[in-house]
Amino acid sequence: MTKGVKRIIAIVCIIAVLVGIITCVGAALSVNDSLFKNNTPTFMKLDAGDQARKIAGAITSKDDYESYIIEIPENGALTICLEHEKVTYSGKSGWVVTLYKLLPAEVGNEYKEIAYFESFWADTTSDWDEIGVSAGTYCIMVTPGLYFLPSEYTLSTIFTTTDNYEKEPNDTPQTASPIAVGYGKKGNTSNRQEGTDVDWYYFDIDIDSCVNISFTHPDGTFPVVGWTVTLINEKGEKVTQFTSRLTDLIIKTGKLGLRAGRYHISVEAQTDTADEYTLLVGSEKALNFEFEMNDTPETAVGLPQGIKVSGSLADRLLSLDKDYYKFTLDGDGYIDLTFTHELLEGDKNGWNIRLLKQLDDGSYYEIVRRISKWNVQTTELKSYGLPAGEYYLLIDGDSVSYNSETYSVMWSFTEIADYEKEPNSTKLNCQTIDFGKKYTGAIISSDVTYDEDYYRFNLVTETTVCLEFYHRSLAGSDVCWNISIIDDKGNVVREMTSALNEPLNSTGTFQLPAGVYFIKVETGMYGSEVPYQIKLIG
Repeated sequence: MTKGVKRIIAIVCIIAVLVGIITCVGAALSVNDSLFKNNTPTFMKLDAGDQARKIAGAITSKDDYESYIIEIPENGALTICLEHEKVTYSGKSGWVVTLYKLLPAEVGNEYKEIAYFESFWADTTSDWDEIGVSAGTYCIMVTPGLYFLPSEYTLSTIFTTTDNYEKEPNDTPQTASPIAVGYGKKGNTSNRQEGTDVDWYYFDIDIDSCVNISFTHPDGTFPVVGWTVTLINEKGEKVTQFTSRLTDLIIKTGKLGLRAGRYHISVEAQTDTADEYTLLVGSEKALNFEFEMNDTPETAVGLPQGIKVSGSLADRLLSLDKDYYKFTLDGDGYIDLTFTHELLEGDKNGWNIRLLKQLDDGSYYEIVRRISKWNVQTTELKSYGLPAGEYYLLIDGDSVSYNSETYSVMWSFTEIADYEKEPNSTKLNCQTIDFGKKYTGAIISSDVTYDEDYYRFNLVTETTVCLEFYHRSLAGSDVCWNISIIDDKGNVVREMTSALNEPLNSTGTFQLPAGVYFIKVETGMYGSEVPYQIKLIG
């Protein structure tokens, strides 16, 4: 497009004249304005799809152009058609058709580019996909293409009244097109010479809901990224963001728990494509579902005991979603945690299940982590001892096997005063035990390693002691526990092992001098998460 054509953006007076006389004239208009170089803008009627109502034009020089004015009475979809004689060389751009809309400016009016199209020499008929438009005044410019050829053409427009299409210009959240929940909206990211088109939409949900967004379009043949789709909440936070390649016929977000409010969706072109797409926002009642944004401990969702709560890791382009949950234990005891999801193909590590506790310095300590694989439907954390307090459950993934499939998590709690209190995996954070009491614990795996449990006891005088180790009788002779008594210098003073089929083991009685001692329980040659009990006799 020539510089003279681009100057049309600044037109102020011409439209005021045109609007005043279009109704009366209904044909060619003469305007003496240097920006048009004495070109005569022509009024076009809509729905001129038949031969009698097509408008003829001609481009006679490289600096020549033709301009047309159309009035759109209401929201709808506009199609522009350019016809000309076939030229031998098909791959050359002979004509450029640009659509503008008249918008009010601080001073006068300005033109906003909506879309541009190219017609090639061999295209005897060029009709472009529908463009969503709102009511108002529009200008169509026909200018020479890269390979100019003096020629005649005919131009026509077809308009369809509809609210099922985006309404250009909708390039900002302030001009976003409304989209009703449960209904689709058609649109396209039009080609523009002034830059990439972005289509904005908004929708409202009156109650907390599970929202599922789908994005569909025709097969574009090439696997290049065509669009980026972003969901944004009222705080301006990106709830989810995904890309759709030209070959991705449909992309779905899966269920997203959203609080009641207004949300915006942006569809941004990543390549030159004017393919039509359909955006659909579905919604259903949110029953025991997480709500975004819960990416931090401060925004954690409450996790009630005994209730299955579902969630999903929302797609993000430059970061990974994290789902935080929070729960409180009123007493000492142990929890059982179950994590489930639908079976998926592949042995990938799909989700990390992390149990966290906030320390006095404000940091968060990872007590234990489990991994849920794609092809493993249920992952459990059984009989995990914890003291009373507030805890956090973090569900996240990694960039290699990240997915947004729905998962569910549920926990239960059994209060027992004499249960090991995690974390107790070192001498520094172990609990002190008394003689004559049974203490229950379990060696819980974390990733590919196993837990270690430490207990402490004090002797003020030389004492005869005996340590007994219990667990329920199990099939097999695998040695699953190593038990050691260690002095405060790290020396092992007594040790024993326990196999699956040995429900009771004992060190026997022996003398220990006064001092501080530790009992260490760790996995043997094989691991087992079956709860055990220890009893110190003196």
